Amino acid sequence: MIKIIIIIVLLVSVLAGSCKKEEVNNNFKCKVNGEVWRPRNTNLKYGHEAEAHLIDEGKTFFVSAYQEGTRQTISFAIFLEGEVALGNYNLNGLKNTADYEDKSINLKFTAQSGYTGIFQILTLDKATKTVTGKFSFKALENNTKAVVDISEGEFDLIYTTY
Repeated sequence: MIKIIIIIVLLVSVLAGSCKKEEVNNNFKCKVNGEVWRPRNTNLKYGHEAEAHLIDEGKTFFVSAYQEGTRQTISFAIFLEGEVALGNYNLNGLKNTADYEDKSINLKFTAQSGYTGIFQILTLDKATKTVTGKFSFKALENNTKAVVDISEGEFDLIYTTY
């Protein structure tokens, strides 16, 4: 009886895990200080490799990508008065944010005055909940004064609404 229960639990876990991975269209890449960077995550407790969210009645858009081996995260968000639409948005650290975090060395770089970037929404299909775009930004780590250059960023993701 216990063997049957274990087999059923394992089968349900495998099926649930495989269904979850099929939902995500993971096309996210950029360069970090000139080196190609792509997300990778096999542990779903940290979320997907790359994910996008349209929240607050369509006024906030958030993208995040995680690289499991290096424990690095790239994320950016725009917060608008009106609904998110196609176009260019400045990542200035004030209302629109951009971050690069490297937990392996406990450093977090943020966009701020003098270290900014741009986020472009190229397509936003509300019927299929897909979004494509480009991004680039420079960010400063306040304690060490180190700078990171995120360039040639592109994504094509399925987004979630809240």
